[in-house]
Amino acid sequence: MTREHVFAHWLVRHVHGAQLLASDRALRSLETTTPTRIARVVAGVCPECNAGWMSSLEMGFRRVLFARSRVGPVGPPDRIALSRWFTKTAVLLAHADGAVLVGAVLRAQLAHGMPEGIEVFLARRRRPPQRLDFAVDATGDQDAGAVHVRSVAILIDDLVAHVAVRGTLTSRHGTRLWPLRSHTLRWETLPVVTSMLR
Repeated sequence: MTREHVFAHWLVRHVHGAQLLASDRALRSLETTTPTRIARVVAGVCPECNAGWMSSLEMGFRRVLFARSRVGPVGPPDRIALSRWFTKTAVLLAHADGAVLVGAVLRAQLAHGMPEGIEVFLARRRRPPQRLDFAVDATGDQDAGAVHVRSVAILIDDLVAHVAVRGTLTSRHGTRLWPLRSHTLRWETLPVVTSMLR
């Protein structure tokens, strides 16, 4: 395992996020007198995965989110790419927080698709205070090793994704991106939220 940045350098540069701090709170596992910058959050990653499917996933995510304007329908291949990237990132953020979003068997499913039992919701946040942010909604005692992650919220540009184990979100946090639904999802009709956690 190697220590890798959760947010790729290209993304941090694109959203001018080098100096940004998580608005929710510092990671429990990294608490110091100085808050950790979002660009410096790291998690353990297998070198083969990092250079293989994760690298391909980054390219697909970059293409979907930034290579063209976000108007019109979001097709199934783009929904899958977004869902996988947000889920991979949520798993790594939970890990960096000393917690687990999904177990090893479900994490391994990310290499080829989406893990079973995961929900991803997508919304827009108008005029967010910063263009890169995250929040880990966890309960339990880290010292006792009993930290449970309910959901992870990730803000990229003006999009907020919530990733959770199915059934753990008490309210809908946007439009369901995953599991795929049969009706058309359009960029313009994403609901607007006022914060990452609500």
